[in-house]
Parts: sequence; C-alpha cells; structure tokens
Amino acid sequence: MSDPIPEAAGAYIRLPKPKSAGWGGKALLVCLLALLMAIPGLFVLGLVHDRANRSEKVVAEVSGMKGGAQQVLGPLIVAPYVIPAAKAGEEARYGWYVLSPDTGSATARVASNTLKRGIFTVPVYEASVDIAAVFPAAPTAPSVPAGASVDWSRARVVLGFSDLRGGKLDPAGVVAGPNGPAQLAFAPASGMDLGRPGRAGDNDRTHDGDGSGGFGVMSAPAASLLAGGSFRTRLVFTGARRLSIMPFARSTRVTVTGDWPDPGFDGGFSPTVRQVSDAGFKADWTVPFMARGLAAEGPSDALSLLELGRKDLGVSFVPANNPYQFVMRALKYAVMFIGLVFLTFFVFEALSGRRLHAAQYVLIGLAQMVFYLLLLSLSEYVGFDRGFAIAAVATVLLIGLYAGAAFRAARYRVQAIVVFSLVYGLIYLLMRLEDFALLAGSVAAFTGLTAAMWLTRNIDWYGGKSPFAATDSQQPLSQQG
Repeated sequence: MSDPIPEAAGAYIRLPKPKSAGWGGKALLVCLLALLMAIPGLFVLGLVHDRANRSEKVVAEVSGMKGGAQQVLGPLIVAPYVIPAAKAGEEARYGWYVLSPDTGSATARVASNTLKRGIFTVPVYEASVDIAAVFPAAPTAPSVPAGASVDWSRARVVLGFSDLRGGKLDPAGVVAGPNGPAQLAFAPASGMDLGRPGRAGDNDRTHDGDGSGGFGVMSAPAASLLAGGSFRTRLVFTGARRLSIMPFARSTRVTVTGDWPDPGFDGGFSPTVRQVSDAGFKADWTVPFMARGLAAEGPSDALSLLELGRKDLGVSFVPANNPYQFVMRALKYAVMFIGLVFLTFFVFEALSGRRLHAAQYVLIGLAQMVFYLLLLSLSEYVGFDRGFAIAAVATVLLIGLYAGAAFRAARYRVQAIVVFSLVYGLIYLLMRLEDFALLAGSVAAFTGLTAAMWLTRNIDWYGGKSPFAATDSQQPLSQQG
C-alpha cells in the first residue's frame, strides 16, 4: 500500500529507489564518470598534436622547395672598415659600415596558390616586388668606431630575400645620380656579416657561423651611388606561407596586394590601411624614421638584419580552416560537454524511473570521444565545416537513438536528439568564436546547470518520494485507474 496522500499537498509520485544507492549517490557516480572521460580525451588530444606536427613537417618540406617564408631586404650601401692594431702583436679589426637610403618604397604584388602533398595543403605564392630608394651622399665622417677608416672603393649595394632558391628573375638595378644613369648587375654575395634576420618578438641575438643566417644577400658595386642618387629594381621570387619586407630606409612605405582571401597581418608594425575581401587584399604601411628606431648609418652590429627583421612588415597566408586548431579548442571544453550529455541522461533517468548502468554512461562518453576523432579525420579530407556536419549528425543520431532504446520511449529519443543538436551546435560555435569562446561556454554551462537543477528540484536525493505539484492535467494517484 502507498503512503497516505495529503489533499493539500496535491498528488505525490514515488520515484523508484535505486537498489544500491540513492539518487544522490547516482548523481555523484555520473559526475565521476564525466571526469574520468578526460582520460580518453587526453589520448585524443595527443593524437591531434601528432597530426598537427605531421602537418607542420610536410608544410615545412614543401615550403622549403618554394623558398619558404620570405623576408625582403631593400637596398643598403655596405662598405668594409678597418681598425688598425693599437700596438705591436695585436691584430687589426675589421667590420662593415651600413648606410640606409633616406626614403624607400616597396610595392609587392602576390599571386597565391596551394600545393598538396597527400592530404595536406600548403599555401604558396609568387611575388613581384618593385623597390625604389633615394640615397644621400656618402658621409665624410661616418659613424664607425674610433680610429676606423672606411674603404669606399669596396662599397657594395646589397639587397635580397631569405632564400635565393625561390628567385625567378636576376635582379638589375637602375641608378640616376649626379654622374648620370648607371646599370647595376647583382650577384650572390658572401662574407658580409650583417647578422641573422630576426622576427618580431625574437630575442635571440646570436649569429650563425656565416654571419647571415642563411639569408640570400645579393650585391653590386656602389660607386655610382656614393655621390647620392635614386635607385630602382624589381625582385621576382616564390615563397610559402609568409611574405614580409624590412623597413630598409630612414622612411619606408610598403604596399602589398594579393589574391589570398584571408590574410593575417603581422610583424613589427600594423598596416595603416587594409582592405580584405573574397577577391583578395591590399595593405599599406608607413614607417617613419622615428618609428623605425634604428640609426640611419653605422656599424653592422647596430644596423643589422637582426634588428631590421624584428621590425618587418608581414603578411601571412594561412588556411582559413585549421582543423587541428579547432579540434584542440573544442577538446578544452570536452569535460563540460560530456557533463551536459550525462546530465541530460540523468534527468531522463529521474523523470522516467528507468535506470541506466554505469557502463552505459561510459559508452555514451566514448561515443563523444569518437566524435572528435571523426571530426579530425574527416576535416583532413573534406574540410572542417563538412567534416563537423558529418561527425555531429552521426554522433547526435547515435546517442539520441540510444536514449530512445534505453528508456524505451520515443519521446526521449526526440528530446535527446533536440538537446544534443543544441549541444553540438554550441561546440561549433565555440570553435568558431575564438574571442568569445570562454563567454559562450560559461553561459552554456550555467544554462545547462540551471535547467538540471529546475528539473530535479523535487527529487528526494536519498531515494525516497519526490513530490510534484499537481496541475490541471494531473490527477491524484488515488483517482487514476
């Protein structure tokens, strides 16, 4: 016989009492299982890192054949200097004196493409860079160490880019100066200690053994520019993933246009003007002498490729949909999403009176872990958006149909599919909203917890009776059947 039912309290519904523990114990068990699902999540995360490293290795190999990330150096005048020995037994010291142009400009036009190796895609490009510069006359009192003398007869005009293997045209320079026009023929240079090119945020000041860090420097005689004058040339080369131009002049203007739809702008300065559309992009930089923060002339240890490279003006050609980045971002919230799904099943348990075994929760959690594997593998072949759609639909249907079978009611199957569709829609939102992912995840967690607390508010967590207020459509048990 059931306990008496007070009229004032409405009807009481007795929830089935678990055989081994109360509802509170079952809730704690579900929470523990959700936390334990972090263990297979770590294995999935390790697999994502492994695939990402493999992708980086392939991209580096293919990029190397196209020249890799190219940094462009505009024209500088470089001349050797010597400091005589101060006393007998000492050796003379040698160095390079560097003179920047007063003004310089570079206009780059980039035609991008993609190369595939296996399932991996590498963004590559061919760039044509028109460079113009105006040089002052060689100073009569150059900024060199005390006692040093500059050998202007061996002065050279130098320019170049990171990897000369990407070169598509032998550069030729045109000089217009007080002594009339002149043509300059450039050839690869060696033995010039201008330092290793740096990058923004690079604090490594060490130089490689050859002093250039593998940078492709070309040079030509500078005699026609020692009295001052203008200089023009064109560089044509291939590269991959990134293009940047160093602020080689006291005041430098740079314009880069291309057909890549989703570029990233980086380096030492942000563009003053940028335009990005599906058809391509255009970006302009202006770097005045004060902003450059480097001397106009001096020894190469003060005005080196390292210092210029740290202030380069860069454009990165990165794929818009990086599956590894998206999957790793989603895995950070994996325990929360597994908890939301487990919470949904627990609420179904409480409302239906039908129990699920812990092993069933484990199967549900593993199905969600397999979702990330499906997403990763499909994204490598069909792209992230389609890969997510296929993996999410398959997982939602699997868990939703399993809910209907476990609780033996079609309404729970429908409710599960609706709820899990919202959950996986939230996962997609988190992977897309990089800046607002934390906010969206926090609101979702709070909303899910609020719904669970409301739906389970009348449960006797010790396994006894759970009173629900009677409604117009609800009759007391004593009046039913």
